[in-house]
Amino acid sequence: MDALIFLLPAFVLSALLIMTHVYLGLHVLARGIIFVDIALAQVAAFGASVAFLLGENVHGPSGQVFSFAFTLIAAFGFAQLRRIPDKTAREVIIGCVYVVTTALSIVVLSRSVAGMEELKTLFNGSMLWVRWGDIVLLAVLYGVIGIILGWAHGRFRRLSASADFAPPQAFVWECLFFACFAVVITSAVHLAGILVVFAFLIIPAFSASMLAVSWGARLIAGWVLGGAGSMAGLLLAYAADLPVGATVVAVLGILPVLTGIVRSFRKA
Repeated sequence: MDALIFLLPAFVLSALLIMTHVYLGLHVLARGIIFVDIALAQVAAFGASVAFLLGENVHGPSGQVFSFAFTLIAAFGFAQLRRIPDKTAREVIIGCVYVVTTALSIVVLSRSVAGMEELKTLFNGSMLWVRWGDIVLLAVLYGVIGIILGWAHGRFRRLSASADFAPPQAFVWECLFFACFAVVITSAVHLAGILVVFAFLIIPAFSASMLAVSWGARLIAGWVLGGAGSMAGLLLAYAADLPVGATVVAVLGILPVLTGIVRSFRKA
């Protein structure tokens, strides 16, 4: 009972992240830009690194502003990817953004004695120590984002269905989509870490895609799988005194294997 009470904030945080991230993950998979989420997460971490170097509180409002500003710039850049016909070139650009911002984060944080420890925190997050106040703010923020995503769902679906489809005003809707993406990523990285953010965005959505066909079924399956995997990871990390972020990601990594087995049996 004590463990459940202690882990309750982390469970609630995971549920909020899963609900939003699985939806965005389905769009990422449909668009074929798999690593755009981890690239944006790393850009957010780079913004936090710059804030740290300037003496700002990385986990305070000023650090969030730096992260969001950097991530928003990158998001508007990624909104231009639809204009590049070669899908391989798109992935190369996304990969370059990730690698370069990772390197820059290491360079920036190496200027401080505590910098590398902060980089480790940005990668692994601190889900076990999240405060209820942070969860309430995140719930309000994600509620607003959810309203926007629901309102523009039809437009986003049509754009995700064909990465090469560019109707009039497509860029405006792409900017809105990636702006929402930037807000979600920035707020999540500071609480859950880069590894967990990427895992929540891709692994449950991919696992659900192997079990279901329709968008709604995949979304519900992704929520169930992601919720079960994150809860199991948190319990294991607490019981075995393991790094939380890495443990949650490792447990989530089992999901594609299990769903792949289930899919094979269904085909057989």
